[in-house]
Amino acid sequence: MTIPTTDGVHRDIDETTYHGDRGSLSVTGAKLLLPPSCPAKFRAIMDAPPQPKPEYTFGSVVHKLVLGKGADITVIDAPDYRTKAAREERDQAHAEGKLPLLADAYEEARAMADAVLSDPVAGPLFEDGQAEVSAYHTDPETGVRLRGRADWLPENQPATIVDLKTSTTANPSELVRKFHSLGYHMQAAWYLDLFTAATGYVFDQFLFVVVEKEPPHVVQVVEWDEDALNEGRRLNRQAIDIYATCIETGHWPGYADGITTISLPPWAVKASADDAAAALIAELEEML
Repeated sequence: MTIPTTDGVHRDIDETTYHGDRGSLSVTGAKLLLPPSCPAKFRAIMDAPPQPKPEYTFGSVVHKLVLGKGADITVIDAPDYRTKAAREERDQAHAEGKLPLLADAYEEARAMADAVLSDPVAGPLFEDGQAEVSAYHTDPETGVRLRGRADWLPENQPATIVDLKTSTTANPSELVRKFHSLGYHMQAAWYLDLFTAATGYVFDQFLFVVVEKEPPHVVQVVEWDEDALNEGRRLNRQAIDIYATCIETGHWPGYADGITTISLPPWAVKASADDAAAALIAELEEML
C-alpha cells in the first residue's frame, strides 16, 4: 500500500504504511522537535526508528481486542521466553507482522478489553464507529504536510475522537502530571485541528479512554479543558514552524547553539542556604 498524496481522511491505510511515512509530520514527531528533546533527536529517530518495545506489543493487543482492527494476535502457550520453542514462535510471529503475546499476558489484555467494553461510559463509545482512521492536511502557513491516525471515530458522537490508553493508573488526579509529561494535550489539539481541517467538519471533543493494567482494570474517560488544548495548539504551532525551518535549511540543531551557561535550580539554592543556616545554628549552640 502506498502513502496517499491527497489531503483528507483515508480509512484503508495499514499501520505499517502510515508509520513508515517520512514525508509528513505526526504529533509524535512534533513532540520530539520540542524540549526536552530537540530536532537532532527527531532526525535521528526518523532515520533509524527504534525497535518496538515489548510493552508496545501488549498495548497493541489491547487495542486490537477493543477496536477490532490491527495485526493478528499469536498467543504463545508458554510461561516465558526461556525455551527455544517459545522464542522461535515469537520471532516467527514478528516476521509475519503479527502480535506475539504469552498466554498469561493475553488473558490480562483480554480482561482489560472486557473492562473497557463493559464500562457504562467507555463501552457505548465503541459500539459503532470506525477504527484506525488516518487524516492528512497541508499546513497553509508552511506547506508542511501533517498526519494523524485516530484510534476510533464513534458514529453516535460524530464530533468526537476517542483514544485508548493503557496505564498504570486511571486516577484523574494522577493522570494530570503523566499526560502533561507525555504531551497528550498536544495530541488532543493536533487531532481535533487535523481532522477538522481534513474533513471540513468541526471536531470539538477528544476523549481519552484509560484502562489500568492491574486488576480490577479500572476504566476512566477524561478530556482536557480548553486551556490545556490551547497550550497544546501553541506547542504544535511551534513544532510545525521548527520542522519547516529544518526542512528548508537542512539543519537539525541540538539543544542550543554555542556555550550555554546554566544555574543551580531554585530548590538547590534554598537547600544550600538551609544547610548553611543549620550549620551556623549548631555552631552557635556549641558556643553557649
